[in-house]
Amino acid sequence: MRPIDDSFMTPDERRSEVAGILAAGVLRLSAMARLATDATNRLTSANPQKSAPSCLEVPDETVLSVHNG
Repeated sequence: MRPIDDSFMTPDERRSEVAGILAAGVLRLSAMARLATDATNRLTSANPQKSAPSCLEVPDETVLSVHNG
C-alpha cells in the first residue's frame, strides 16, 4: 500500500480508494474459496470409495467381540 495523506484527497478519490480496497478483498476471498473447493474436489476424487458423507472415520461394518470369564 502506498502511504497517502487522506486529508488532501477529494471525496471522490477517497471513495475510489475504498472501492479498490473492497474489490481486492472480494477477489482474494473468491480466490481462496475456489482454491479450497478445488482442494476438496481433488481429495474426494482421489479416494472416492474411502470418503464417507458423514466425514467420520468409522468403518462401514463394526465387529463386536465379547469375552466371558
